[in-house]
Amino acid sequence: MKPCLIKGVIGTGLIALSILIGGRFPESASSADAVYCTNCGTEWTQLMNKAMMVKQLANQAQQLKAEFGQYQDMILNSKSVPTQLWGQAMRDFQQLSMLMQKSRSLAYSASNLDGQFANRYGTYHSYLNQKMGTLDWQNKYNQWSKEGSDNTLYTLKGLGMQATQLQNDQALLQRLQGMASSAEGRMQALQVANMMAGQQVDQVMKLRQLMMMQLQMQANYLALQQDREALRQANRQKLYNTWTTNPYNDGKGY
Repeated sequence: MKPCLIKGVIGTGLIALSILIGGRFPESASSADAVYCTNCGTEWTQLMNKAMMVKQLANQAQQLKAEFGQYQDMILNSKSVPTQLWGQAMRDFQQLSMLMQKSRSLAYSASNLDGQFANRYGTYHSYLNQKMGTLDWQNKYNQWSKEGSDNTLYTLKGLGMQATQLQNDQALLQRLQGMASSAEGRMQALQVANMMAGQQVDQVMKLRQLMMMQLQMQANYLALQQDREALRQANRQKLYNTWTTNPYNDGKGY
């Protein structure tokens, strides 16, 4: 290869190298032999290092942003409701129980229920062996009248108390629904859900108590009717026995 051709190739390579490393062109093609690049490799390495540092800082900023968002979610999800609302089911039950105990009809919550039932109501056999005068009949009719009236009156009072309690329960449920619509985070949502579940349990218990009131009213009515029928049938039997034994008496034997 001729010396001039070798020299041109070398000059062209130096120009290309200077473009890649230095990022600039020589002043003229004729001065290719005089191109110099001092510390080009060191400058390029520093630029690459700075670019990597910028990229690392950007990644760190993204990580910090994600961690900050996680901390915000943790704070939000651990935030509890300001006040927890619960029903007053036990107080309502006690009020209704005290009301039913004031009645002169026999209540399911009465103490010594067997003894009280036996004292109030007789059987056909007991009335058949019992001699009842005018005062006994008056007392018995008075008992039936008072028990029948109280049975209806205090049941209606209990229903009125239930209606008042129902209004309070509806107001409480509306407040719980408002809290559910404005709940922040999982903690508040869980607490509101627990309060609603507790309210549902209270309503089921009140429904059971209402059914017990109805059954009590029916039981008292049936007991009163059975007592009346047993007493009447026993006296019919006594009258029949008296006329069969001595049909010509003056009525004093009966």
